[in-house]
Amino acid sequence: MLKQIYIQDFALIDTLELELEDGFTVFTGETGSGKSILIDAISFALGKRADKSFIRRGKEKSTIELTFFLSEQLIELIKPIFDELDLDLETGVLSIRRQIYSDGKSISKINSKNVTMSNLRLIASYLANIHGQNEFNELDEQNHINILDSYIKIKEKQDYITYVNLYKEFIYKKKEYEKLKSEFNKDDNQTKLEIVNHKIEEIESLKLKKGEDEKISSQLEIAEQSEKINNTINGLYQELYSNSSNIMKTLKRYTEEFEELSHLDKKLAAIHEKLNNEYYNLEEIVYDLRDNMGRYEYEDNSKEELENRYNQINYVFSKYAQGYDELMKYLKALKNKVYELENMEIRLKALKQELTQLHEQVQIYSKKLTEIRKDNIPKLEQQIIKELDTLGIGDTAFKIDISYADSFNQKGRDKILFLVSFNKGEEIKPFSKVASGGEISRFMLALKNVISSDFEKTMIFDEIDTGISGLASERVGRKLKNISSKRQVLCITHQAQIASFAKNHIEVYKTEENGSTFTRAEVLDKTGRVKQIAQMMDSRQDSIKALEHAKELVEKNSKN
Repeated sequence: MLKQIYIQDFALIDTLELELEDGFTVFTGETGSGKSILIDAISFALGKRADKSFIRRGKEKSTIELTFFLSEQLIELIKPIFDELDLDLETGVLSIRRQIYSDGKSISKINSKNVTMSNLRLIASYLANIHGQNEFNELDEQNHINILDSYIKIKEKQDYITYVNLYKEFIYKKKEYEKLKSEFNKDDNQTKLEIVNHKIEEIESLKLKKGEDEKISSQLEIAEQSEKINNTINGLYQELYSNSSNIMKTLKRYTEEFEELSHLDKKLAAIHEKLNNEYYNLEEIVYDLRDNMGRYEYEDNSKEELENRYNQINYVFSKYAQGYDELMKYLKALKNKVYELENMEIRLKALKQELTQLHEQVQIYSKKLTEIRKDNIPKLEQQIIKELDTLGIGDTAFKIDISYADSFNQKGRDKILFLVSFNKGEEIKPFSKVASGGEISRFMLALKNVISSDFEKTMIFDEIDTGISGLASERVGRKLKNISSKRQVLCITHQAQIASFAKNHIEVYKTEENGSTFTRAEVLDKTGRVKQIAQMMDSRQDSIKALEHAKELVEKNSKN
């Protein structure tokens, strides 16, 4: 429900704050007091096109902020939208803030986060509907089928559930088929297949092993330094065993001599131990040198073979994928592509057959939905006419036309159009071409009495009492009160009978201060309500008779 309204520098309003309650609330006041300004402000906040002429004279911007308290049902319904837009909805409070600047630009925020106009309107569509002159989006022709289906409760019917599942499957398969078809060409496919197979052959013929490229790289580095490696090995070996120095022989002799002396002193024994260790270490080195002599010699042809192999591997890496693992992934993808190309024609034929079967099923169940709608249309027509009669539009002719749309959609293949004539003898025409603001409001009131929806938006009525009085006004007031038991209802009215049914009453008036005119609004207590309703019945506010009548009216209608 709409809990708070804050308006700043909008038309004749400088600053206005209103705290609203649930149930039925009326806005009353003299003609020209600014009641419609409130509707314009709310409409602007909910996404109506910005108009800088609404900015109060001398100000740079106008600001409207609406605060809604959301039911658990509504939170569950709009949570996916909020999650997608990354908006916070944890508290169950939704704030819409919209500003328009003197240059014509506007900024919209939901819970302090900027949103686009389309997203603002999307979310606003779940919160409130305004019914009045030029405000009948819920009665747009594309929504007529939703109104009928809501009356039928078609979403609960098994035929509808089956149809929706079939239609979704049909659309999914159709997209898959069209995508595959756009990619398929027999000659092109053969060419693609040859290209892919060539790539596979090029990779597989390499017979690459994991880590082979690194191993060859290391071998080539050794080959580049082979002469130096061999010279170093041979040089050290000669130094250790050469006839001139013969380090090993000398070291062995002194090791044996120190062994003979080691029993004389601990330090001599220690020297012997170290010499002995070094001798055996050097002896191991000599064995290693001897074993590796000639190991690092590369013939020119073997080095060339390594270089060729390394270049082949790098060529494939640079062409297809860097590294063994990535190349294997690429090879797997190529083989999958071969399977796909080889089976594309078969898959196309299978998909076409599936589509044909699904289309037949979609047709069968769409016809079932058509029959359900046709069976229920006369009942809805009769109930709407009956409701309109009680609302003072007794000469109304109302028909619901059903025809086939050009194609299937998620609701079937039916096109629903409301046809109406509000005056006796007039030709019946599409609703949008004949309805005035007051008629729109009363038609919506009739609809809401006949149809209940899964979640209840705030309903705002303007001009609902145009052209009616007396008994019709009383009936309108009673129906508004009835509807308000399920949802919040806000209504601008000039009729005392309608106002007397309200739970909450707000008076809108104009004042002059320092040569400027301002629109104000005040929540009335019980005494204030009686006085306001008395004035609506009799302009002489101090009329005792009017006050007594107003008091009786309020007491009677607040109970009923």
